[in-house]
Amino acid sequence: MKSSGRGDKARMYQVLCVASLVLVLASNARVAAAEGYLVLVGGGPTPAEIFSRALAFSGGHSAIVAVVPQTFPTDSIADAAVTMWTTFRAREVVKVGRTDPQAARAALERATLIWMPGGFPSLLIHTIADSEIPTIIRARFAAGVTIGGASAGAMAMSTTMIADESTPDGRAVNGPVTEAGLGLWPEAIVSAHFTERRRLGPLADIVREHPTLFGVGIDEGTAVFVSRGEFEVLGRGTVAIVDSRRQGVRTLRSGTRLRYGDTNSSRQ
Repeated sequence: MKSSGRGDKARMYQVLCVASLVLVLASNARVAAAEGYLVLVGGGPTPAEIFSRALAFSGGHSAIVAVVPQTFPTDSIADAAVTMWTTFRAREVVKVGRTDPQAARAALERATLIWMPGGFPSLLIHTIADSEIPTIIRARFAAGVTIGGASAGAMAMSTTMIADESTPDGRAVNGPVTEAGLGLWPEAIVSAHFTERRRLGPLADIVREHPTLFGVGIDEGTAVFVSRGEFEVLGRGTVAIVDSRRQGVRTLRSGTRLRYGDTNSSRQ
């Protein structure tokens, strides 16, 4: 009887361990499934289908868009982004305020799409560094919210972010080549206006200095949609993949999908 009791307890312990493991795996699966889309636009005039796709991932005409204005010293670019998303008939478009932290939090936590327009990526990072905004953006992305950006807003999504080439008043920057970004796409280093501003050389140099990462050069009028280990190219230009672990540069055209765990594999 005693032996049987010990055996029952051992079996019960095994059952509990298995049940606990199943719950942990299920919880992790739910977290992974919740992760939202990243929408990275290379800047410049952009086809409407890119913005329509981003809105579709964010609730369509029920979407609530929060525009983060801190990529530029004034709100002019953010105001243009508010007008654009209103034109695409999002249910609500709000500009995240610069001076009221509680209002900024409320806007970001309601949003189904958080948008960072063009400007200066370093200005964005430095301006929001001492606020809750980076933490809230990361949490919203983990919860399934779409995070998008054009030019500077796209570049800021990297963990290792390419720093500004110039200051808001047009002077050249002699500071660091890279700095810490938002970390939403930690495997990649993003470069916007890629072909138009001849940025292959600088991106290749940065990738060589960070051999565990790969570079993503996005042309103007072109976007990369990132979700769960895969990205898709959409638009009128191309996307270049620069990886120091593999020879050469891959050029991807609109319609290409790529598992970025293996930058040698793609499908149309």
